[in-house]
Amino acid sequence: NQEMDALGMPADSMNSANLGGILLNLLSNYASNFQNAVEGKGLFSDGIEMNELYGGARISYIFTEIFGRSLQSMDPFDGLSDDDIRTAICNANGTRQSLFVPEISFDLLVRRQITRLEQPGLQCIDLVFDELQRMASQCETTELTRFPELRDRVLDVVNMLLRKCVLPTQSMISNLIKIELAYINTSHPDFIGGSRAVAQLMDRVSQNNGAGGGGRPPIPKNEPPQSVQRSGSVRESQSGGEGEQGGGIMGFFGLGKDKRQASQRDMVVKLPQVPEVMRRRADSPSDKEKIETEIIKSLIESYFDIVRKNFMDMVPKTIMHFLVSHAKENLQNELVSSLYRDSSMGELMRETSDVARRRSEIQEMRALLQKALEIVNEVRDFSTFAPTSSK
Repeated sequence: NQEMDALGMPADSMNSANLGGILLNLLSNYASNFQNAVEGKGLFSDGIEMNELYGGARISYIFTEIFGRSLQSMDPFDGLSDDDIRTAICNANGTRQSLFVPEISFDLLVRRQITRLEQPGLQCIDLVFDELQRMASQCETTELTRFPELRDRVLDVVNMLLRKCVLPTQSMISNLIKIELAYINTSHPDFIGGSRAVAQLMDRVSQNNGAGGGGRPPIPKNEPPQSVQRSGSVRESQSGGEGEQGGGIMGFFGLGKDKRQASQRDMVVKLPQVPEVMRRRADSPSDKEKIETEIIKSLIESYFDIVRKNFMDMVPKTIMHFLVSHAKENLQNELVSSLYRDSSMGELMRETSDVARRRSEIQEMRALLQKALEIVNEVRDFSTFAPTSSK
């Protein structure tokens, strides 16, 4: 009887009013099943809700386990080496050597790292979209399978609705990144700031140095290096020797003067050609460059963590509002407006030959069972009221 009720009456024997009522009932049940699946109210007889995550629980898993953990594992300095940071600092200084770390270098570098968050957000939309399509295919009722054309059209309408919701969702995710890039809020209460970054760096340096205070004494500023002094003394002795030689008989003939001019021509320094692409030397950065690099890295890491937390919170909310909730609330209206039409109702409500054959088989089986039941009842009644034979 349950299977017969699911198959219903033959659609060919119904008028348009009855077909319209059945169509509205099918669309309403499908939309209710989709909404219940998103909200976690769907109940299944095969126990699928206990064996694996289903419906809205899968979307929640995407938000927390896939998207959230992926963003949490992102390194603030992926694709950004210390040499890149030093090059950005030098470019921000221009022709002058700055006394402090230029703020524009931090601004440019942190913007570059923030833009890396956009792609994970867009990928999260695609994952939720696929789950909603999966959910739409699992919300089919037994009555809906009677009409294959209606079933295909329902899935087409759902996919079209979801695709229309994807575009504004992607636009909003991109706008979240643009909002973060529009204003770098260095006054954020969770931002470390320049003074705290310098203080933490000094603490790390003092801890690394420990109690060892020994070292080479600094060279006085006015005292030239020993190598310069030695080379100068050698040069002076050479020049003095040449002067002594030039004052003898060789100088009388002018031979000593030619030799000194030839040696001076050999000492002319020629500058190398300017390279087309200039890069900072990464092998031996100065102490000043190391300190500036560490300060910039502390600032980038602090601000990137702030933006990452905001993005991890806003992406699920954006997807739920623009994609999931919008599709859930407007699905029934979209189905009715697209499919409830008198011109196409006969085509949509056409049953397959398998359904008609199965209905006839069930009707015959039910008729046979009724006849068998009647025979059993007659035999039981006869055995009950028949007179008992005397012994």
